Amino acid sequence: MSDQPSSSQPPAEGAGQPVGPQAQYAQAPSAQPQYQAQYEAQYPPPPYQTGGYAQPYPKNDLAVWSFVLGLAGLVLGCLLVTGIPAVILGRNAQRAVAAGEANNGGMATAGIILGWVSIALTVAVVVLFGFLLVLGVALPFAISGSSSVG
Repeated sequence: MSDQPSSSQPPAEGAGQPVGPQAQYAQAPSAQPQYQAQYEAQYPPPPYQTGGYAQPYPKNDLAVWSFVLGLAGLVLGCLLVTGIPAVILGRNAQRAVAAGEANNGGMATAGIILGWVSIALTVAVVVLFGFLLVLGVALPFAISGSSSVG
């Protein structure tokens, strides 16, 4: 006869089993499919999603520019030059947020507020300058007119 076992003989003990440290961690049969079937019956699977992550709304560059211009108007003193464009760009950015095209409405609102503050400061500076100019022109005449009556 040959040295090879025939197909009618049972396999030798341990044949086909992992040898070494892997033998300790062989998986035992579990009842997981039973619980999985119960879970799926109670809770349907989530809808199919393409891609790994949901795509966020794109940021609106108009809102960023509105905020930067409003901030530059206050910090750099370019009050009216940057205040008006900040308000215009901020309103356009808010329209984009309302249409669902962007997600940074807070930054658009901040740009509008900073723009209006810049415009208000410009008006206050012009009024103050005009008042001081009128006072400066009228004051010498008031002082010289009162001293000549004497």
